[in-house]
Amino acid sequence: MYAVASPAQAWDAFTVEEIEVRGAERISVGTVLNYLPVLSGETFGPSDAPRAIRALYDTGLFQDVELAREDGSLVVRVEERPAIAEINLEGDFTMDEEQLRQSLSEIGLDRGRTFNRSLLERVERELKRQLFSRGKYGMEFETEVRDLERNRVAIDITIREGKTARIRQVKVLGNETFDDDTLKDLMESGIPSRLALFSSADEYSRAKLEGDIEAIRSHYLDRGFAEFAIASSQVTITPDKKDIYLTIVVDEGERYRIGDIELDGEFPVDREELRAQIQASSGDVFSRRALTESRNAIADRLAQDGYSFARINVVPQVNESEQRVDVRFFVEPGQRVYVRRITFSGHRSTDDNVYRREMRQLEGARYSPNLVDRSQVRLQRLPQVQDARTETNRVAGTDDQVDLNYALTERRTGSLSLSAGVSSTEGLIFSGSVRQQNLFGSGRDLMFRIDTSESNRQFVVSYTNPYHTDWGVSRTLQVRYRESDPDDILDTADYYSDSASVGVDYGIPISEYSRLNAGIALEGTRIQTTDSTPDQINDFIDVHGAQYGFLEGSLAWTHDTRNRTIFAETGALNRISLDATLPSSDLEFYKLNYRFEGYMPVTDRVVASLSGDIGYGDGYGEQDDLPFFRHYYAGGIRSVRGYKGASLGPRYGDSDDATGGDFRTVGTFELTFPPPMAPESGQTRLSLFYDFGNVFADVGDYETGELRSSAGISFNWRSPIGPLSFSFAEPINPEPEDETETFQFTIGTLF
Repeated sequence: MYAVASPAQAWDAFTVEEIEVRGAERISVGTVLNYLPVLSGETFGPSDAPRAIRALYDTGLFQDVELAREDGSLVVRVEERPAIAEINLEGDFTMDEEQLRQSLSEIGLDRGRTFNRSLLERVERELKRQLFSRGKYGMEFETEVRDLERNRVAIDITIREGKTARIRQVKVLGNETFDDDTLKDLMESGIPSRLALFSSADEYSRAKLEGDIEAIRSHYLDRGFAEFAIASSQVTITPDKKDIYLTIVVDEGERYRIGDIELDGEFPVDREELRAQIQASSGDVFSRRALTESRNAIADRLAQDGYSFARINVVPQVNESEQRVDVRFFVEPGQRVYVRRITFSGHRSTDDNVYRREMRQLEGARYSPNLVDRSQVRLQRLPQVQDARTETNRVAGTDDQVDLNYALTERRTGSLSLSAGVSSTEGLIFSGSVRQQNLFGSGRDLMFRIDTSESNRQFVVSYTNPYHTDWGVSRTLQVRYRESDPDDILDTADYYSDSASVGVDYGIPISEYSRLNAGIALEGTRIQTTDSTPDQINDFIDVHGAQYGFLEGSLAWTHDTRNRTIFAETGALNRISLDATLPSSDLEFYKLNYRFEGYMPVTDRVVASLSGDIGYGDGYGEQDDLPFFRHYYAGGIRSVRGYKGASLGPRYGDSDDATGGDFRTVGTFELTFPPPMAPESGQTRLSLFYDFGNVFADVGDYETGELRSSAGISFNWRSPIGPLSFSFAEPINPEPEDETETFQFTIGTLF
């Protein structure tokens, strides 16, 4: 006989000999007994029943609980809440589904968990919060709970976001020093101009408005208004929830100047050296930015000596009567910090040692932000690294040790590439190569190149070990065979040539940013003429013959401070090189080149770059000038875009054949930026460019007025199928004899 614990049916207290659980299916008996505040052998009576029932209800696992006595046994009868078997999201929502499911899981709605109908109210509040923050005030939300077998339920959630509410008016009130247009220009929210076809400025979001308010606040605080405040910000929505009107009320206050500046605290670095980092002076207009930059500069200087977690407190004291702000910098250097361990994550195919040898920050050494950052840059410059981020973690239980982890994103470095150009008269030109820049994860570079274009047929094998020695000397071995018929496609002279060479080059680091390369190669070249070969070439062969053998040496100095080799954003590259045949070679000549690239960020997304290349060659000894088959040429996608490859410069007599020359100068000014909708860290770039340059028979023939130029737009994409580059260029000052190409491109395939 059961006796249910209730006020109407009480029973006498008794000693519990046994506890029996009935009705539990998914939930184990042990779980029920664990939550039940009763043990065998204890006395249990009517006054104890509410506490026991409440303990089981509070678990959220049961929707009904009954207690009964059967002789000396306490019987616990439970009815379990159903388990969630499915959560189906439907509708026209644009939110990321994975993130949305994560949000639902955080509030308790997830597969396998116990279903409580009160969760649906929390789900609705969470969805409204997310959508309202994005200006989706017309959202509709429906839920349906379907019973399934084995005490399970399926939950169907239908979301209809509706359109984003549009901003129809923005008002700024209370401003006197700065006009409305100045303050509205600081805001992302607003009314876009008619020319801004793809602007989202009029799409309201709470996060964007908060950013706008902070931008206005920073504008005032950086210009002397130390007590500036936002009095209120109002968002008014029309009844149809489609239009929004924003009103921001500001309280400017008075303009202040900086008064006394004090530097207090502990000084492990010379106090005056730290004081020199302060980027403000007494009498300057108060600027929060200047104080923040000063604090960061002091912290950076302390970090150079290992005090990487120094605290610099800036305490401003406002003097209203004199309208000035006295500033006190208080320095707490803390302990000097050392690096315990350096690790790498995210690399799948590369040996750990390949990355470790790029480290300038060493384990066991004093922590240096400059060395940590430089190590990151060196990692980013490796061909197999797409992105590198530094994670600094304090060692638990210590105040003077940190662990560093470099989180790497690797790119594929094997390539099967094609290059192509489009000519209005000759059609497409193709060549190809196979290359692995991270051979077996060792960081070594192996390339096989086969050029099958109509003007050149060549085969190249190249192998580079960037760490031929432990201290960073690289070695490159190369074998090349080439057959050439320049006139077949290019606007150059008609002759055939074939050459073979084998060489070695060593790269020697002479500083952190500078490198010296020295190499030597043995080459043999043979020339074959045709009936249409120009007289100048025939005359050269009459004097020097048609076959040449020479030993050629090379020497180059490179200074490279770029933050990365692909899509660089900061830094510069300077390279001076000399290639010359050694005395007693069949031909004695040299070529001297200078290459420059400079990068400077204009905004967070736009980078300005300037590059230039100057080359000069000549003969020496009994050789009067540079051999015709080693002339410089200009024009094409890697030179002056908009002009056909190797088509610029002087001609052979009255023909259209370009001779090339002993002197070349080319340059490019470029504004590079990711496409408007692309993430900043993406692998696509657009650029607006201006190219200029030409080739001259000799350096004495150089004339600025003879430089050709073009302007256009290019698109570069490191796509999953390989690197692609397209350019549309309009020649600015072509001459009648110039061959032009508006569209040029290269394509490739990665594996």
